[in-house]
Amino acid sequence: MLNWGVMSAGGIAYVFCNAMRFTDSGDILAVASRTQSRMDRLADDFGIPRQYTSYDELLADDDIDAIYIATIHPLHAEWAIKCAEAGKHILVEKPISMNHAEAAAMVDAARENDVFLMEAFMYRCHPQIQRLVQLIQDGVIGDIHVVRATFGGQVGFNPQSRIYNREMGGGGILDLGCYTASVVRLIAGAADGKLFLHPTVIRATGKVGPTGVDHVAAAALKFENDIVADIVAAVEGNVGRGVSVHGSEGVITVPNPWLPSSPCRGAKEPLPLDTVFPSSTIIVQPHGEGEPTEIEVPVDRDLFTYEADTVANHINARQAPAMSWDDTLSNMQLLDMWCEQVGVVH
Repeated sequence: MLNWGVMSAGGIAYVFCNAMRFTDSGDILAVASRTQSRMDRLADDFGIPRQYTSYDELLADDDIDAIYIATIHPLHAEWAIKCAEAGKHILVEKPISMNHAEAAAMVDAARENDVFLMEAFMYRCHPQIQRLVQLIQDGVIGDIHVVRATFGGQVGFNPQSRIYNREMGGGGILDLGCYTASVVRLIAGAADGKLFLHPTVIRATGKVGPTGVDHVAAAALKFENDIVADIVAAVEGNVGRGVSVHGSEGVITVPNPWLPSSPCRGAKEPLPLDTVFPSSTIIVQPHGEGEPTEIEVPVDRDLFTYEADTVANHINARQAPAMSWDDTLSNMQLLDMWCEQVGVVH
């Protein structure tokens, strides 16, 4: 049973605390925030007994086993390294950092201080992604040729908002492209029986706005097993939120790859403990005249609960196969190259 501390009290922290209601692998013992009203709401809604107005106070609490870092991207590296030095296990929001160099420093700190570290790609912890990998490895659609992944939406331009602020890690690539990059690398690896593959070729383009962040960005990738992928991220355009895998014998489509089975994601108050979590669906369409098959993936907890349980279940190994250290470093290296080719500097 892990005693969790939550660093920051924004929207994603609320989601995580809500999801922790549906597990017996840990409890939220403390929250730290520089915004008193947000911290009070989190503590009141979820019965969190300890509140700290500084992150250092949270790290000084000897009863805390693991820290969930829910701050903005530019603060991830600093506080993850401090968590490691304080002997705390770490779950840090995605993207893990602003660039590959920061991520490497975080991994080094976790290794040197013998603590768990995982980038919080919650979709990687869900049974849906495990079923997708199984379908690919079982050869359900034959040899994999092409993978497509999109994640985007129309966010009104506001140069004062974080999403359009370059210094705060704004733009589509870091916020949304990290998902698309991670899933195509996962699928390319699954086709070879590996956890992931790193692309051998990256060709990217995009639109950079007046504040220096990418509004729309796309990249074409090639892997050593000749799988080709295209990924799109956008904060200025409804490009969709899906994944499709094209093989020699059919197509697998994942309509809701990023946020399956997560009533906690949109909840404004604590969910009832008898909440029923919706299953997710994967569609297999064979080539030719065959009828599509809808594969239902049953679940028994929230998406973010699966994430917390993944941490608890792999704490002794110090990393989890859902998002290993090497996987994270590969993803950040790809994001760096994507940003560079588009013309964004973080």
